[in-house]
Amino acid sequence: MGHVYGHILDGTVKGVWNYLPKYLQKRGILDNSVGHWYIPMTCSIGGLIMGILSIKLKPSFVVADFVRALSGSDADMSIFPTKLMPALSNLLLLSLVTSTFGFSVGPEAPMVCAGGLVGKALSNRWNHDSITKTQIGCDRDVIMTYAGAAGALTAFMGIPLAGSIFALELTRASAGMTSAATDALVPAVVASVAALAFIRGFADPHSSVGGHFRYLPSIPNPSGRVTIVTSLVCGIGGAFIATIFHKSVHLLKDILWSELVPDNDNVKDGSIQASFQIHREVLVKTAIGIAVGALSMKYPTTMFWGEGSLQTAIDGQRTPFADTKHGLPSFLTAHANVDPNAPFETSWAAIQVGVAKLISIALACAGKFPGGIIFPLFFAAAPIANAMCRIVSQHLEIPVNSVAIMALMASTQASVTRTPLASVLMLTLSASSGTELSKMLPCVILSSYIGVFCSRYISKESYFTYSK
Repeated sequence: MGHVYGHILDGTVKGVWNYLPKYLQKRGILDNSVGHWYIPMTCSIGGLIMGILSIKLKPSFVVADFVRALSGSDADMSIFPTKLMPALSNLLLLSLVTSTFGFSVGPEAPMVCAGGLVGKALSNRWNHDSITKTQIGCDRDVIMTYAGAAGALTAFMGIPLAGSIFALELTRASAGMTSAATDALVPAVVASVAALAFIRGFADPHSSVGGHFRYLPSIPNPSGRVTIVTSLVCGIGGAFIATIFHKSVHLLKDILWSELVPDNDNVKDGSIQASFQIHREVLVKTAIGIAVGALSMKYPTTMFWGEGSLQTAIDGQRTPFADTKHGLPSFLTAHANVDPNAPFETSWAAIQVGVAKLISIALACAGKFPGGIIFPLFFAAAPIANAMCRIVSQHLEIPVNSVAIMALMASTQASVTRTPLASVLMLTLSASSGTELSKMLPCVILSSYIGVFCSRYISKESYFTYSK
């Protein structure tokens, strides 16, 4: 499922953002003078489509429901939909439309949900007439749900083990794995390994194995003091970025989705309230599409979920955006405030891109567009880290280094989703073979956990709502 979904998504993204605009250019409809309007128009249409689909496609099941169901001391499996196919098909279609039209949330979280739904459905089918508790009391539905989530995420991302750890960390509010990991870890790892073996051995046997993100050379011989200071700065910095981000999302949600129509005792059937909710769903998502489109027109690298174009964020746009998997034709990006196909000229340019990406993610999340924030947050943190390194290098003569960039990426993502170990695994296992991981890994691990601890200290609120 994860593998097929990934191929379909690649095709739809290329169709909407590459083949169609080039076709319109050949027909004389788009050129350098008006081509940049294609981005806001397409994002606005995507928001409108999402508003309509969100009304029609019920029930829906998102990652917030996954976390709420499994984060308590006793899992509340009643939160999961009773029927698999309606919820699964609705989830995948809504996620596909969201990612296709360039919104800054990714398919990773929907893959976790989709895999979890399949795992739970298989558990119900296989164990319907048998005992549903393991010897130490963990529900088999829970184990199968985690195994399904791990397998689907691994198949989509192609990164071993990280999917297992991510699913088990995601449902715990602190820096650790859920208590169900005692029983669920081994099945989740087996599912992850099986998914990777199937993809690499049968479904896609000719693709190269290993990471491909290239990082700039780090400091030749970083001392222990430099490592600790970098870890602290990036860990605390990531915690502050994460706190600002999730508080902004909650504030926007309160504004966009607050109850504006009071209960009316004279309207027994609630028709006015229901009609308002339907219209608001369309209006809010269309407005988000317009806002994201306007922002993306000025900062086109902030589009999509970031995995396909992450290389350009890591190396300070030394890799042109047009050369990445999610790159756009040049006539669509001609009016960008920061040239997406040229290296950052100043620290301010890098900060603009990072902040714009955070705003784009926050808008999509607040608008309730289904999707994950793993790679979007990685992408947002990389330019900010690049800018920080540039500023420091001007005073301390320390070159821009990949240690701080990867450390801030890990800390920011981990502080939002509370998945420190999975964040480290995703970044290190997706790095190219030339990356100096032996020098980078200690700092990245420290900053990731420091970020989670600091974010919990800074704010009692979190991005997800966890059950007690």
